[in-house]
Amino acid sequence: MNILLLKQISILSLIVGAVLGVISLIPYIAILSFLLCVFAAGSAILIYMKHLELVGELDIKLWTIYGSISGFVTFLGFCITFVPLATLIGIIIKTSYYLGVSIIFKMSLPILILIVIFVGLIAALMNGFGAMTTSYLIELYKSQNTDNQQ
Repeated sequence: MNILLLKQISILSLIVGAVLGVISLIPYIAILSFLLCVFAAGSAILIYMKHLELVGELDIKLWTIYGSISGFVTFLGFCITFVPLATLIGIIIKTSYYLGVSIIFKMSLPILILIVIFVGLIAALMNGFGAMTTSYLIELYKSQNTDNQQ
């Protein structure tokens, strides 16, 4: 594995996670942003890096590994920004949508950390599968494109 590529994926994933965490403060967009973070962030980041030619030719195994790492780090970035901001909103506005997050944050921090880690592992699994599917679709598109040119 390429350590420089892992650092680039991690930094980009943290940025995407932080942006999705801030966007999730809007109540009606929160569910969509959370689902995007859990299911599609790894594939989107790898496609973006492939578009910028930061990633070379990768096989399905590496796409899956990098997608899983990206999904986990994206979810951690999401939680690092969303949980404190939602807690502040829950403390300031007692009838807010985020009152539950502030109660969990104030009462039992270790349980909140465990929840974040376990959901992060689920996000890694889902993003790994999505990246594997994306890699397969890219290879299928390339093979169809070369067949049509001949």
